[in-house]
Parts: sequence; C-alpha cells; structure tokens
Amino acid sequence: MASSQIIYGLPEDTDYPEGTIKLLRIKVIEGVNLAKKDIFGASDPYVKISLLQNNVLMDTKQTTVVKKSLNPKWSEEFTFRVNPVDCVIHLEVFDSNRVT
Repeated sequence: MASSQIIYGLPEDTDYPEGTIKLLRIKVIEGVNLAKKDIFGASDPYVKISLLQNNVLMDTKQTTVVKKSLNPKWSEEFTFRVNPVDCVIHLEVFDSNRVT
C-alpha cells in the first residue's frame, strides 16, 4: 500500500484484539440509468459512503459530483478501517442540486 493512501473509518488506536480490524477498499465505478432529478431531465449525482458501528455514524465520505449525467463514471477508491463484526457500510446516490 502506498504511504500516501488516506484511510478513513475507525481510529488506528482502537481497543480491539489484534487481527480484528480490517481494511475495506471500496471502488465506486459508475451509475447506470439514474433517475432524472431536475427540470431539464438530468442529474448532478454523487455517492455518499457512510460507515456505521453499532448504528452510530463513525465516518462519511463522498465522491465528486458528476454534472448533468444519468450515467456518471467516478472510478474513485476509498479505504476504510473497519471491524467486520459490528461495522456497516451504506452507499447512497444523491443529486447535488436537490435541497433536503
């Protein structure tokens, strides 16, 4: 692994037994036929990646926004430090122009 790689998720100094914490690499490749979300029939999508541990949000990251596309291509990688026993990853697609 390159030393410049950023690792998100659980802190490095957790109190888990040795060998319990793993690195999970997520590659967001593309979206296909996303829903039209604005009046012009396009979308400005991005993907939000959330790490939860025991239903508590631990970290969140997102891809770049791809302007005016229903078939966006991201090819972005994220590495998270996780405990596979009690961590859950959620991936959600949003439109950056939508007001929530």
